[in-house]
Amino acid sequence: MNAKSNALAFVVSTTAIFLLFIISLLTAIELVAFDLRFYQREYGKLDRPAAIGISEEELMTVTRELLAYVKGKRPDLNIQATIKGQERAVFNQREIDHMKDVKVLFERAMLVRKLLAIVLFCGLSVLYFLAGKNIFSYLFKSFVFSFVFLFILFGILYILINTDFTLYWDYFHYIFFDNDLWQLDPRTDVLIQMVPEEFFYDLVVRIILYFIGGMVILGLLFGFVHVWLSRGQKRRRG
Repeated sequence: MNAKSNALAFVVSTTAIFLLFIISLLTAIELVAFDLRFYQREYGKLDRPAAIGISEEELMTVTRELLAYVKGKRPDLNIQATIKGQERAVFNQREIDHMKDVKVLFERAMLVRKLLAIVLFCGLSVLYFLAGKNIFSYLFKSFVFSFVFLFILFGILYILINTDFTLYWDYFHYIFFDNDLWQLDPRTDVLIQMVPEEFFYDLVVRIILYFIGGMVILGLLFGFVHVWLSRGQKRRRG
């Protein structure tokens, strides 16, 4: 390959790795956000059943229905439960309206992931056309370059959320929501009682750990294939 083709291949491979990072991050968010075991552990850790006045079993049932709604497997959030000894609707209209926004945000995120996966496939096809069997060499080099940058970025993010999580959590809502429905009352609104700020801190940390862990595994895979192919090429030359 000439210098121009080599530079183009590196740009394409770096772009592909960047897309892979975004896809992996969205996947990590989905895995953690819909992990019922995570909710159960957090509810126990934060003593949510007692704070809400609901049994642990009913709280998990409400959680399953809430997540089913976000995934489009339930048409509404008209959920009944016994809270503080009274059979009642779990969520009020403000909470329901906010969850409609959350559902739309999730659906858009999953659509973005699908579109990026298509673009990634096209990018890898172009890279294979440019680099042939050296595709993993380019991907590995781009991965190492991008991962170092991303590791520093997520390190800064971790420091920031430990400095003032509330501030940056509010910024997230200002960016992704165009109303104030997310500002719920922890004294009366069950939704925020279920998942207080401490819950979301643990959720964000777990997403970061899932993402970084997945990227390390992927990097090791790229490295292994790169070394294996390089050794094969050297043996054939020898």
